[in-house]
Amino acid sequence: VSQSFPCFYVTGNHELWSRNADQIKMMIEGYGIPVLEGESVSFAANGEYITICGVDDPDIGVEQFEQQLQNCQKHLDPEQFSILLAHRPERIDRYCQGGFDLVLSGHAHGGQVRLPGMINGLFAPHQGAFPDYAGGLYALGSTTLVVSRGLCRNLLPRVFNPPELVALDLLPAEDKAL
Repeated sequence: VSQSFPCFYVTGNHELWSRNADQIKMMIEGYGIPVLEGESVSFAANGEYITICGVDDPDIGVEQFEQQLQNCQKHLDPEQFSILLAHRPERIDRYCQGGFDLVLSGHAHGGQVRLPGMINGLFAPHQGAFPDYAGGLYALGSTTLVVSRGLCRNLLPRVFNPPELVALDLLPAEDKAL
C-alpha cells in the first residue's frame, strides 16, 4: 500500500450476495490493501492525522453491521479528522450520530437515470424513487457525505449518468478558502 495514497476496502452488497465475500476480501488483502470490518486505522498525511474506519455492507447482518459501526465510533478521536467507508448512503442519519467528519458511500448507482439540472437520480436501491442521496456531495451539519455513482454497468441502463471514480483532496480547515 502506498504511504502517499493509502487504500482501504469495505464490502458492498454485491460481494456479499456473490457468496464469495471471504475470497474477495482475501484477494484484496493479497494486494496489501486492508479490509476494514469495523476497524479503524489512524495515519499521518502531510502532518495531519486522519482516522479511517470501515464497515461491511448491512447485508452482513443487522447486528453485526451495528457492532462494526459501534467499534468504529469507539476509536474516534475528536482531534483527528475521521472518515467512514460505508457502502449504503441511505443510513446517513445513523452515520451522523457516530460523529464522523466524512462518509464515503456508493450503492445508489447515481439514481440510474439523471435529468441534468432537474433530478439527482430517478431511482436508487433502498431509497426508491427520487432518492435523496444518489450521487454527489452532501453537507449534513458536521458530517459531509460523498456518494459515488460508481463504475457498475448492470442490466438497467444508465441515462445521463456515466460511471465515475471519485478522487478527493482533503485540505486542513484553514485551507478551505483556497
